Amino acid sequence: MNELQAEFRVSYCRMITVSVDDRMNTTETRTALAADWPFLMDPDRRLLHELQMTDKTDKVHGEVYIPYTFILDRDRTIYKVYNGWWFVGRPTSEEIRMDLRALMSRRPDWVYSDRASS
Repeated sequence: MNELQAEFRVSYCRMITVSVDDRMNTTETRTALAADWPFLMDPDRRLLHELQMTDKTDKVHGEVYIPYTFILDRDRTIYKVYNGWWFVGRPTSEEIRMDLRALMSRRPDWVYSDRASS
């Protein structure tokens, strides 16, 4: 997602990551990614449980945390959800671009018009 950082800035879009790691590991991950977007932490995994983002069917390994990607509209309503249980279920950068393009195309100022100046 690093390659999207510059694009997001000029498109007035934002990205947020929620990590289940502690502060030190979250900071190390953010630094390794050279990420300049916010990272929130949920080390107690309360949010994961509230949103039912866990699989509890494996009696041997215990809970497995399912990675999700949410694409939100300007009013923070969910536009699209990617369930990353399988790697191929996780969005590519291009899929995120297309989702954001679809959302932004709903804006009244999506197409430039000089009608206001005439």
